[in-house]
Amino acid sequence: MVGIAAGLIGVVVSRSLFGPATAPIGIAIGAAALLSGTLFSWRAHSRRPHPESPSLPRALRLQRRVHPVDWIGPVAASVITMTAWVGVAHSSGSGWVQAVGALLGAFLLIGLVAPALPARRARLTCTVSPSDGCAGQPVELTIEANRPVRVRTLFPPGPAVQSGGSQRGSRSTTLHCTPPRRGVLDSVVVEVASSAPFGLLWWAREIELPLARLLHVAPRMGTPEQSTQTGDQRPGEATPRIPSGVGEPRGIRPYAPGDPRHAVHWPATSHAGMLMVRESERPTDNPIFIDLQLPRDTAAAEAFAEQIMADASINLARHQSVVLATDEVSGRVVRAVADQTDLGRRLARAVSP
Repeated sequence: MVGIAAGLIGVVVSRSLFGPATAPIGIAIGAAALLSGTLFSWRAHSRRPHPESPSLPRALRLQRRVHPVDWIGPVAASVITMTAWVGVAHSSGSGWVQAVGALLGAFLLIGLVAPALPARRARLTCTVSPSDGCAGQPVELTIEANRPVRVRTLFPPGPAVQSGGSQRGSRSTTLHCTPPRRGVLDSVVVEVASSAPFGLLWWAREIELPLARLLHVAPRMGTPEQSTQTGDQRPGEATPRIPSGVGEPRGIRPYAPGDPRHAVHWPATSHAGMLMVRESERPTDNPIFIDLQLPRDTAAAEAFAEQIMADASINLARHQSVVLATDEVSGRVVRAVADQTDLGRRLARAVSP
């Protein structure tokens, strides 16, 4: 399509510069432009398979070469415009009409082809990225670009943002992306595009952008098993009870729904004017042991990890020690879970045995 537009432009330019008799020269120029444009379009749309990466899907293929985005509308409009102008110039024969047509053709040609250069020369760097995230929740990334471009995250998916400013110098931009599932990401795939200088056609390319630090994406909070839920068995609505503390007393704290009645500290209650309970040291014996063996099916593994996330979170909220056994890329890991953040990272790194 770009070659056809260039051919029409060549006809107008040749007629305006050398007269109507030189129109075949413009047609020859158009044929050569059509051939070169076809070859260029074929090479621009060729996709290369992405090399093996621990953070990206293996089936992901990137368009590393610069290619036009949604080019049918702008190119078709340019072709129609130049065709109409060629008809007007041919019927009138006025020199000023042909001169204006030549300027219009040059404007359209530059607007269609020129954005490929800034899109190719654009460079991005991730300066700030979080260490932890959750599947299904947006993550904020800060990047720096060396020129005004439009940036959109493809994996994990996210909205497009415009990195504006002057043509020279770096500028900071904030991206938002939403990881669809758990895992550890060391890079993201972004599409960088430009329509400079006239905004007629967007040209883009896809690049793998390394993150400033590893991003551990924890699974969603699933539905826990019934065996891990303890509560009042009487009919009606009841708040799940917090298990009675064991070990040496640690202090006094305000009453929370679910605290056992025998833990109420009456002297402190009368002094403070509100219910106060004894708080004991966290038990260190008989920890909860969870042996996580993920199935090989991706959807089943994600659902199982979400369930373990809910089960272990309940035990951690009860101040119960949890020992988690997982298979990671480096091998088998069996150790206690420190807190909720550590639990999310352990489940993010877990793989099928």
